Amino acid sequence: MIAALASAQHEALATLPMGRLPGRAQVADAKAAGRAPLDPEHWPRDESWRAALDAVLAKLEPAAIPPQAQDAASALAATSSAKVEGIAQSFLSGEVGSADAGKAVFVAAALQVAWTRMAALLDASDLDPVDRGTCPTCGSPPVAGLIAPGGTKFGHRHLHCSLCATAWRFVRVRCVNCGSTDKITYRQLAGTSYVRAECCGNCQSYSKLFYLDTVKVVEPTADDLASLGLDVLVGEEGFSRVPNPFIVGSMTGPGLS
Repeated sequence: MIAALASAQHEALATLPMGRLPGRAQVADAKAAGRAPLDPEHWPRDESWRAALDAVLAKLEPAAIPPQAQDAASALAATSSAKVEGIAQSFLSGEVGSADAGKAVFVAAALQVAWTRMAALLDASDLDPVDRGTCPTCGSPPVAGLIAPGGTKFGHRHLHCSLCATAWRFVRVRCVNCGSTDKITYRQLAGTSYVRAECCGNCQSYSKLFYLDTVKVVEPTADDLASLGLDVLVGEEGFSRVPNPFIVGSMTGPGLS
């Protein structure tokens, strides 16, 4: 299903109409305030995201998604504009309720398309990624980190945004949530060396890490979903994180909050 959804997103991105972007003065103001220029709280979505949603729903192959998801997509297509906007706002605020969880999957996919397009049009000099555990482009939490060989013996870490697909450097052995370098420990499932959870004993949060020297091809959002067993493992120890966009509101319990 996620593969089919990603394909629909890719096609939707190619046909997305021009939306709004912050001007130079607005970008400068955001940077001076230490704020990401495309932070949804300060840079409201425009109508292009609705065009992305229509395109995603139209391009999804029904045979590739389970009946429950088909029902959610059909229900979303028949939902009032005001309610759809409400679901979008709930997703961006991280407050999706269980009743809207199925619809929110497709809303999240459309918002990702809209924010990815905007992010691609920004200049890298507009961003300030230094010491940020949240996306320097839109302020969203990362879905995971990728560790590539190089630099020190620990390698380079790039965090990947859960909303706009921006990737940015973040130092190794440091909590993504609180910035602490103390009480950092790691967990992994038996028999898997390509993914670990970096756990912080100070704030009881964790983040996913994928190691490119072990597995050459990783897609952060998909591989995060494929390794939810690790979330359960660290959740049972009391650690938590912001969940993957495609399970917001639909999966709670150990590790996900």
